[in-house]
Amino acid sequence: MKLISTLTFSAVTHLLPAQFAVAKHTLRGGHTSTTWPHERTEGIISDATEPPNPEVFEAAISLDDFKNIDPELFEWVNPDEIRPGDTTCGFLKAPLGWEVEELDVVYPIVKTYVCVTFATQQPAPRGNLAVHCGGPGGLSLCNYAIWLDLDEEARSTYNIIGFDQRGMGRSEPTFVVPECAAQLQDTEGKLAVNYNDEESIRDAAKVYKEVHLNCWNHPGFKLEAIQGDGTSRAFHFLEYSGTRQLAEDIERIRRLFGNQKLSVYGISYGTIVMGTYATVFSDNVNLMVLDGNVDPNTDIESRTMDDARSKQQRLDYFIASCEFGNVQCAVPDLRQCINDVNRLVDWTGDEFQDWLAPFKGRLEILGLPIFANENFMMTIIIEVLFGAYNEISALCGAAKAGDVDSFKDWISKNVFGDIALGLEVETFPVLNVTRNNVMHSFEYNSESKPTSGQSPAADWPFQGYGQLAYSSVCQDMITAQDMAFGPYDEDRYVKFFQELNEQYSGAGTQLPVRNSAQWYSSTYYWPNITPLPPIGNPFLKGIIAGQLYDPATPYIWTQKMRDQFKSTSLLTSRSVNHGLSSARESVSADRRCFANILRYFKNGYIDFNDGKMCESDHIGDSCTIGEILTNGRCTSANVTKNVLAIE
Repeated sequence: MKLISTLTFSAVTHLLPAQFAVAKHTLRGGHTSTTWPHERTEGIISDATEPPNPEVFEAAISLDDFKNIDPELFEWVNPDEIRPGDTTCGFLKAPLGWEVEELDVVYPIVKTYVCVTFATQQPAPRGNLAVHCGGPGGLSLCNYAIWLDLDEEARSTYNIIGFDQRGMGRSEPTFVVPECAAQLQDTEGKLAVNYNDEESIRDAAKVYKEVHLNCWNHPGFKLEAIQGDGTSRAFHFLEYSGTRQLAEDIERIRRLFGNQKLSVYGISYGTIVMGTYATVFSDNVNLMVLDGNVDPNTDIESRTMDDARSKQQRLDYFIASCEFGNVQCAVPDLRQCINDVNRLVDWTGDEFQDWLAPFKGRLEILGLPIFANENFMMTIIIEVLFGAYNEISALCGAAKAGDVDSFKDWISKNVFGDIALGLEVETFPVLNVTRNNVMHSFEYNSESKPTSGQSPAADWPFQGYGQLAYSSVCQDMITAQDMAFGPYDEDRYVKFFQELNEQYSGAGTQLPVRNSAQWYSSTYYWPNITPLPPIGNPFLKGIIAGQLYDPATPYIWTQKMRDQFKSTSLLTSRSVNHGLSSARESVSADRRCFANILRYFKNGYIDFNDGKMCESDHIGDSCTIGEILTNGRCTSANVTKNVLAIE
């Protein structure tokens, strides 16, 4: 059994956000509230709510019914833990394919690990809430993140259901194997790409091609089942372990767990999970919230371009904020400073490379070699550079003057002196979180509890899982299956990234392309795709939420998702963070935005107009340039340091 620190848990929950609710709609065709409990004194959030709509909620089945589910279909690891307020898990035993579609096919059986955090009131008055916090790679630990984000009334009345989706965590079989981890197979540093260098891009393409073909041919993915006529039929696991199959497993769980309508909540990639479920099984959805949305379309080229453009816009807006009066700028022209630094790195060329050689050992992350080429070092320099406000003027001055010696001295002091501290990841046997002066303890990574897998040091559910999962293998496997129009030609692959980098250079850092390249690359030379259906439903109601300067999911994707679910209500925050689970941590305007979702959870209807805009702290008051350039979570001066301590 292991637990993670508050800091690590916070990082996990914001990479893979956590807050969701779904309910009947109000101002767009559902029940309309004429009083507004959220209009309160500035900065004060009250727990007062309107009476819930009794037509929305149906109580879940009893705990005895949960205990008596057919173990041939779903088997609890420890049925004694099925009790009010506790969390326990079990294995769904599901056919590899959707058996309803092909009745004459006998599929192999696979196992999906499912965890339930039971409401303290039983049977749960508001029913079951299926959650997914993102990734791909987010696991059943999402249950705890959602539980923390709800208030006492909501958490006491929902059974929260989370998943280790197929191929991940404790689910069997797994695709978290070394053969599918491109970063682990890249022994020569070819994936540290210089997108200004055609040969560097070609080298990366060759690595991805070799890894993907070897991954596809991994013997563990070849499954067989005896058919009705006695013959054996072969199946490939990587054709049946994408997002569509997770949606089908969620539907199986809904039927086994009482057959009532299911409320669904997805954040980040979880919006694709729950959006797909709501598309394929729309009649079975009760309430729906999709927050921090991913592109609902399956065109990998447009998704990658949107991602790079968004990261460029976030950087541009932050730089422009200097002209809005950002007191953290320290220099009058940040863009010019970034360009000066980049030019100095390029100008020193081999001399800079030779000087960097002794520092390469400091750049080993998670046991993976990081090759200190000029472009990667520019990334590291910029990341640390503008986090030290009192040093910005000195560095910008040295770069502008071409003072190589002063430049090197600054890097030695401010980059390599602290870089190791930012890479340490701690794990503990218990997760302790304080809310409202109350300590909550959460058990995970044990036989009957939720799975994390986010720490690179995690050896659960098997030796080395954390390092493999941290290498992006989960994201790669799901993206490769779900997406369409990926490249199968090296020239096309190279040209795509050259043009993308030319258009979105990140003030010379290549960071927009670096941060979006993985998604496009994961589809390169993938042997056989299983693309998702177009996501959306014109009649289903709910909340589609997004943040204008979200570092992980471009706001344009939230707009697209809202257009796909035409009867939903759009909730927008000016926040620079990823998901309202991050935005709500502000004690100012961001927190009130999340209150709209919380009321929806509890009342079963929406009480705001479509397109509602929530104010937030100004980007210059909440983000450093380092957080902008690394697409990191920003911390406002108005945000408490112990983010998990806010109720």
